[in-house]
Amino acid sequence: MSIRAASAPNIALIKYWGNRNEELRLSAADSLSMTLDQPTVEVIADHAETFAARGFEPGGAERKLAEKEADRLRKHFLLVKRYLDAIGAAEAFPAGVSLEIRSKVPRGVGLASSAAVFSAIAEAYAGFAGELSRRDVSVLARLGSGSASRSVFGGFSAMIAGEGDAIGASYAEQIAPPAHWNLRDVVIAPSATEKATGSTEGHALARTSPLFEKRLRGIPSRQRDCIDAILKKDFEKLQKVAEEDCLDMHAVMASSAPPLCYLSEETHRIIREIEELRTRERLPVLYTMDAGPTVHLICEERALPAVRVYARAQKNCAIFEAGVGSGSRRA
Repeated sequence: MSIRAASAPNIALIKYWGNRNEELRLSAADSLSMTLDQPTVEVIADHAETFAARGFEPGGAERKLAEKEADRLRKHFLLVKRYLDAIGAAEAFPAGVSLEIRSKVPRGVGLASSAAVFSAIAEAYAGFAGELSRRDVSVLARLGSGSASRSVFGGFSAMIAGEGDAIGASYAEQIAPPAHWNLRDVVIAPSATEKATGSTEGHALARTSPLFEKRLRGIPSRQRDCIDAILKKDFEKLQKVAEEDCLDMHAVMASSAPPLCYLSEETHRIIREIEELRTRERLPVLYTMDAGPTVHLICEERALPAVRVYARAQKNCAIFEAGVGSGSRRA
């Protein structure tokens, strides 16, 4: 039996950075994001005697998976079996799986594909296991990538960190559906260079920062403010809390040991210019950055023309645009 599933990345408004359990990717704190409608990753999963995975480029050409990628996919498969066994749903799950991962995520755009990849894989695995709850599917996704748990849901979703070390302790839930608020994400990537320290390695360094514990204490109130802003469509409030949390996360990164300085001079220039643009033209647009120099400009529909003009004027930058998406799904 072959199962097809697809998903897309998300952009975090309250950032996920740091775990309390690295093996199970149990988050140290809650987070919140907007699921995007593109680019997509499609996964085709088949029964097999053992585990195997193949990757394909946006153009359709097969690419050899790096050893680290293959190991991560294999480990995810084993953790999925472990969780399904824990909830009594492992009987129908195959002993082995053959995966085809077909990504439409363009290189150099600064959209991390892991959230899309592992939420799509989780959706396919859920098809083998029977009718799982959406919470269970989000747990399956989280076992491969913490942020992937949020891409299972469309619209706006929150990761609930939970407590303890049970494999299902952290999961995501939807805050508002895709049609709730028509926001856009205009992405400006000033560099296509792969970062020296990936997010998985960065999460493990989070606790070395003297600012980390203070960040954890501040997240619950920010999470509540962000949810309130989304439910009320209060863009000014959303801008304030999202930008504050983004800069707070990057301060933690920059003060870890070793320091992780993901933001570039170009990133800071874009931030300054967007602040000037929105003040001058009174535009509902905010900036946020994940673990890299790429700037996400999230805006309301009425600000989109001006934000597009600004983005397209940036030299030597890759530009991408997305709206609010529907989350992972089976074909």
